[in-house]
Amino acid sequence: MSLVLLAAAAKGPLDTWSPTLFGLFALLLPLTGLVIILAFTIDSRRLSQAIAVLFTLGAVLCALLMLAIELAHPQHLERVGTYLQFFTGQSGAASEFSLQWGVLADPLASVVLVMVALVSLFVQLYALSFIRREDDPIRFFGLVLFTTFAMTGVVLSVTLFEMLIFLGLVTLSSYLLIGYWWQREGSGSASLLAFGISAFGDVALLVATAYLYFRFTDLNFQGLANLYANGYLNGRVGANGLFLIALLVLIAAAAKSALFPLHVWLPRSAQAPAPAAALIHSAGAALCGVYLIARMYALFHASPRALALLAVVGGLTALLGALFALFQDNLKRAIAYTTMAELGLMVLGLGISAYGAAVFEAFTQAWPKALLFLAAGVIIRELRTERMGEMGGLWRRMPFASWMLLIAVAAAAGVPPLSTFWSKDAILSKALAISSVPAVVVGTAVTLIGAIALARIFCLVSTGETARRRRFEPERIRDASGRMAFAMVLFAIGSVVGGAIRVFRGHIDPIAFVSFPGVVLANSHLLAAGVTAVAAVAGVAIGWLIYGPRLVPVTALQPLRPSLTEGLFVDQAYGQGVRLGVLPLSRGLGWVDRRVVDGALDLVADSLAFASRPRRWLGELHTRQLAIGVVAAVLALALVSIVLTGRLIGTT
Repeated sequence: MSLVLLAAAAKGPLDTWSPTLFGLFALLLPLTGLVIILAFTIDSRRLSQAIAVLFTLGAVLCALLMLAIELAHPQHLERVGTYLQFFTGQSGAASEFSLQWGVLADPLASVVLVMVALVSLFVQLYALSFIRREDDPIRFFGLVLFTTFAMTGVVLSVTLFEMLIFLGLVTLSSYLLIGYWWQREGSGSASLLAFGISAFGDVALLVATAYLYFRFTDLNFQGLANLYANGYLNGRVGANGLFLIALLVLIAAAAKSALFPLHVWLPRSAQAPAPAAALIHSAGAALCGVYLIARMYALFHASPRALALLAVVGGLTALLGALFALFQDNLKRAIAYTTMAELGLMVLGLGISAYGAAVFEAFTQAWPKALLFLAAGVIIRELRTERMGEMGGLWRRMPFASWMLLIAVAAAAGVPPLSTFWSKDAILSKALAISSVPAVVVGTAVTLIGAIALARIFCLVSTGETARRRRFEPERIRDASGRMAFAMVLFAIGSVVGGAIRVFRGHIDPIAFVSFPGVVLANSHLLAAGVTAVAAVAGVAIGWLIYGPRLVPVTALQPLRPSLTEGLFVDQAYGQGVRLGVLPLSRGLGWVDRRVVDGALDLVADSLAFASRPRRWLGELHTRQLAIGVVAAVLALALVSIVLTGRLIGTT
């Protein structure tokens, strides 16, 4: 009877509206705004900024509507459109290749889309005051719109081929954002490094895409999810084949999300302007790899070895990122390494099957991470230095920025009841539920060390006395205000209430809403909550006791300080490899091009010219050139005669 009454009930907008339509609007609105700016308003700074903000606001509203519809109907199924088809005339998988494009609407896509759109909007509000006239604000807002479009395309991709295209656009947008201040020292090399590593990941994903297509003749995510286990059973691909595909996908994800040892671009990405760095680290390029793993989780779920590799790589990345952050003197690089630790923790959660908790961690960490970079941008601009050793005393001189920094530090550290506490608790609860001692130890250690590193940032920046430097007057420091302050407050609100929905579970549980079939949900464990809270609070307290009075801790890690400061010298190892391997190879190829290829082409051209105008050339020939030519012709004729004679003898 209740079912009959439910069917007869009046349908509301959330029951009749299409989430894919709103997803399509969210995808196209940033691109439309970019086209309008380039075509009509490129000479008007204020109008271009207004168009960027308004179109991003429209994308936010569409993303929120899509999330509301998915909350009401989480089992929505998208439709894929085929817009181009190739017929090769070959047999098998190569006989027909279809390019399909669509908009994916499901809980995972809707949650991440809201995060991407909101972070982009808040960053643009901050940039209205931060990016000055001499910094070319029109170019900046155009790049942010392009980045938002690319990230939205990644989130809403229906097929692996479609995602590959949008990931390439993310690679390009990251290169342009990191190198935005191209005239500054280090920006060009940082953008090239990020582009090279990200492109390497794109190539790995391209190989995985081709392998998947020729094995399964399908690139749709939902279609592939149903084929992995069946393909293994039907002999399409073995266990080693699945592991190989998962390894290629993991390489692509590691390049995008700065997993060890492909993490070297992330600290250098701090060369970007503060709002650009906030976007990249919270909801931009750094999130792409984690989202790629989450979207292709059926592949890892079908290969236990790949799942274990995820946990190992994620745990190692998280631990090293927290340790690297603890020994950085550059403010933005220290924040960047805390991002590396958070990304590793997400991948660790995916590796131990804490699927919803890992996605929830991506959502909760976005707000404090962006706030850290925005606060750092204001502080660095006023102090005119990025070295934390030259900072201090800002609690009195910049109280608003210091409060924002404190909220971001506490939220990112996992201090209850702020945002990341609830996601870290969920990941640790899953580790306890499956009795994974290594995951419990690593998760607790990352929370503790990461909290110490974050507390160190706050203490060195805001406590003590401001360091005196030549031509620097601390009395002239101004605090954040206006639109920059408003945007920071918005991120601070997200940092405080970002995980509050976990408290009031009721009808909506973020861990259960973004779930994966076959993965058992782990309820919040009281022990996990206690361990997370103690580790976070203890880490902040230890950091305050050590770095508040600016003591130099004497620990067992001090002898490792040089290597930890330089990130285990992985960056230098890559540079040495390029100098010893790639550069000699390129010089050798250049010599072959100049001497062999160009020489052969010049010889052909000279021969044709000589044959067409012999009288002119005969007067220019020298005796030695003529003799060498005759000897070469005789030798060539002899070689041809020997070969022909051998073939004739062989046939007889």
